[in-house]
Amino acid sequence: MNYFSFIELIYLFLHYFIIIPNHFFILKPFVFLHLLEHIMNKYLIPIIFILIGFQYAEAQKWQPDAGLISPYSAEVTSSSGKNVNNITDGNTNTYWESGNLLPFHYLSNINFNFFLNKKNLSTAVYKQYAKAFDGNSNTYALIDNGKINILLKRPFKLKILTLKAHFKDSLKIVVLLQNKPPVVYKLFPKNNYQLYNFKLPKNIMVTGIKLISPSPFDLFELGALYRQPFEWVKFDFKKKVNIGWINSRYLNNKSIKSIIVYYSNDNKNWKKLISLNPIAIPLLKIPLQHIYKARYLKIIFNLDYKNYLKARLWEFDVYNRYGPFGKPPFAVPSKYSFSKSFGLNTFWGWGYNEYSDKIPPGKGPYFFLPVTHLIRSYHMLDWDMKTPSLPPNFKLMAKGKGTPSKKWLNWDREYNFLKNIGFKIDVSLTFKQENFPDTLWKHPVAEAFLYGKRFANHFYNSQHNIIQLEIGNEPWNYKSTVYKNILYGMSEGINSVSSLPVYGCAVQAYELISSDNNYIAKYLTQKAAINLSGLNTHIYPYVFNEAGIRIAVNPEDRRAATWSLANLRRFRDINMPGKSIIVTEFGYDSKGGNEDCIHSECVSELKQAVFGVRMALILWRLGAEQFYWYFYANNYSNSYLHERSGLTGSYKTGFVPKLSYFAFKKLQKLLGPYNFSGVIREDNKVYAYSYVNPVDKKEIIIAWRPLANNQNKIKDVSFYCKSSVKKIIPLIGTYTLPFKLKDGIIDIKLSGIPVIIFL
Repeated sequence: MNYFSFIELIYLFLHYFIIIPNHFFILKPFVFLHLLEHIMNKYLIPIIFILIGFQYAEAQKWQPDAGLISPYSAEVTSSSGKNVNNITDGNTNTYWESGNLLPFHYLSNINFNFFLNKKNLSTAVYKQYAKAFDGNSNTYALIDNGKINILLKRPFKLKILTLKAHFKDSLKIVVLLQNKPPVVYKLFPKNNYQLYNFKLPKNIMVTGIKLISPSPFDLFELGALYRQPFEWVKFDFKKKVNIGWINSRYLNNKSIKSIIVYYSNDNKNWKKLISLNPIAIPLLKIPLQHIYKARYLKIIFNLDYKNYLKARLWEFDVYNRYGPFGKPPFAVPSKYSFSKSFGLNTFWGWGYNEYSDKIPPGKGPYFFLPVTHLIRSYHMLDWDMKTPSLPPNFKLMAKGKGTPSKKWLNWDREYNFLKNIGFKIDVSLTFKQENFPDTLWKHPVAEAFLYGKRFANHFYNSQHNIIQLEIGNEPWNYKSTVYKNILYGMSEGINSVSSLPVYGCAVQAYELISSDNNYIAKYLTQKAAINLSGLNTHIYPYVFNEAGIRIAVNPEDRRAATWSLANLRRFRDINMPGKSIIVTEFGYDSKGGNEDCIHSECVSELKQAVFGVRMALILWRLGAEQFYWYFYANNYSNSYLHERSGLTGSYKTGFVPKLSYFAFKKLQKLLGPYNFSGVIREDNKVYAYSYVNPVDKKEIIIAWRPLANNQNKIKDVSFYCKSSVKKIIPLIGTYTLPFKLKDGIIDIKLSGIPVIIFL
């Protein structure tokens, strides 16, 4: 049976338990106690302070939220409602909800009830019948002659009339209009003591109101809504701040007519900042076109004239121009060349559903060698074992005995073949609830320790057919405590026997509560981080537009998660200084390869190529030591997210290459031996990066315009160029690019297609 060996159990015992040397106990008990008493009396207080100091320093050292960029703090108030603090709690699933002005709550609000303002009626009316116009429907004025004539000081466009009265026979309400016949309503005794709303005709000017009854009556309240109902939320930042970005989720309905954001410095004079779409569903990232310096923000919700209608605001966070990603970090030269940094995601069999050594030359892995020599292979944990209590014996697997889960499986056959034809292999150990539930792990630390030890001993120490291991791909639906124990135990097991570079699952450090549930603090602890070679993340440039539809944007877009590497770098620099960051998935879905792409995240075949290359270069500039395109080929399925991300079509089309395949192939050929060296220019007009070949010291520049659309649109740009230009090669196409070079500045016509400038 394939249980833990006796030696392995002894190793686990020695590793996790403190063994006190035997000679410690040879002291006689009274001698030991006397020494202990002496030490405690003399050194107890210093020892306590030292221990507290160590604990404090340890706590200070590890900062689980070090990557987060906090929005501006503010005092938040609202026109009505409750839970106003939910607006800024970072949780898009909690919300503030206003009260409802209609049908009757507006009566006590001077901003909406026309009759609460004493300037609108005669002083005599207010003095004689004050309790009928006080906004309190429980107080009343006696109309002793059964008639009251209320004249407005000037004609006004009233919207709704509200009345509560007590009378014997009937009550006639006559609304006097300017240049039009009056509008008449009537109430009967069955309507006594009830508040009633009368919706007035549109676009009429009211001049007065007459109430007539055959006998005296009590008028509890007469109110008039004179403007469109609205609710508001106000932010007071306590000082002027530079407002350049808003994250907001408002999720209302069509009865909210508009949402408008205003800004002010004196809380009196307000200017419009931006309009928002009331029916947008997701959290929207909204970079502003300009920087607004202000102390106050106010969000106005304009409501329809409907009863019980409320406004909601789920989240509203205000940042400077860099938003939740923060300012992009300074560029530093790369450690490795492009050929050692750019990789490709693959899977066992490369779409042929058989070992790679059975795939004909020129097909499968051979076809992608011109694109990259660095690949990431998904290694399914459920292919290795059915339960962690029965781990695989990889030595038996290598002899053709398979694994406890797959009797036919021999990873060595696949990995050794790929290594021998020129690939370096990053293994992504993949598991999630669907294929390997976290309930299978009964003793996650010990079980993962043993698996990691066996894995490293076999694939790294013995076979030498992999270069690194990721413990988990996207296990984001695992219980975080279970995953943390697996990560710690497995990394401990790996490090106990080898120097295999090891990473955790893909995480992000910029969004505390995300739909993917992949925030870094949920999956990484300080004790596990010590064992890791660095941090691992997945980045896709998808955002929600105001219609609530998720779309792909160009990688330079300020909303794109491309820039979230800045958050991960901040986390790394504080908690894991000197360790690397790798992006193990990035990419775009597109049509091409003889297959359609019709889901909302799709881009054109040209955009996939140019956006993909530009994103790779930006990730490299931001400090990613490795970055792997997802996926090598389309999946044979209908069009939906990630199924059209390949550099080629699927098996069904014979892996017909897309433009992205040729673009990365050309980039690998021209940029492969070069290291990233620095940023020349990086703004909304042009991106220009410099690269150096560490062997012959030759330099090149790659430049492009960060266009979202019309990638072939050419425009004159300029940037620093210290040397003479030998040649310029566009990444796509073979056209000639005219340029002028004078005093170290190059003037050149560029489009969104990157060009490589050889110096």
